[in-house]
Amino acid sequence: MRNDAENAGQGGRLRVILGASCYPDAEAALALALDLARQTGAELHGVFVRETALLAAGYAHSRVVTYSGQRQTGLTAGALAKAFQADARRFEGLLARRAKAAALVSSFREAEGHLQEELRRCAAAGDILISGFKPILPAAGCIAVILAEGQAVPGFALRLARSARKPLVALVACAPEAQTGPGAAPAAKPAGPPDDVAETRLCAQPEVLLRQLEHMSPVAVIVAAPLAGLPPPARIQEAARCPLVLRSGG
Repeated sequence: MRNDAENAGQGGRLRVILGASCYPDAEAALALALDLARQTGAELHGVFVRETALLAAGYAHSRVVTYSGQRQTGLTAGALAKAFQADARRFEGLLARRAKAAALVSSFREAEGHLQEELRRCAAAGDILISGFKPILPAAGCIAVILAEGQAVPGFALRLARSARKPLVALVACAPEAQTGPGAAPAAKPAGPPDDVAETRLCAQPEVLLRQLEHMSPVAVIVAAPLAGLPPPARIQEAARCPLVLRSGG
């Protein structure tokens, strides 16, 4: 398996890119991004994305929660723009302070579009991408990693689980005939020492994978398998309801 330095992005330096479309999502995933950046010796980049879908939906049906906890609906264009700007500034300030305290190189940018698309657009091959997400309910405490059949768990995923002291649950996206059952051979398990993975679950269909995530409430989901054949990243995050980690070019 190639190490993190060999998978580095532009200039040979690995980058961890944290994207979010609101401040609470960014704040909820920042500790994860910092841990990954420290573990891999990466630079930390923040991207605040003003979601096109929200802007196109019309201001009359928009709703935000202010920092005092009050909900506002029926926003004007100006009010929504101010809300985005305030979230972006808070995200930028928090990222800069936390990165400085951790002695990490950091940067920040803003964009308008769709979060997953913008993350892929600004990434180089090998960069680690994180989509921020603030869970509504407390997480169960595990880290889920989505693997292809026979794929080893990436080194950064193993280090993250060890550093966070969280069990690692492998969800193997296998062919239907590999699903365990009468007369069927089990799919290949993740490579590596047995203690690296607390549990392995075989998912023969994309719908099975999503159902597993919906019932897990993980701290984070790492997508290590190739995206082809998997549900879209946004759908995976919607099911898992937690920060989503994937590798650019994976």
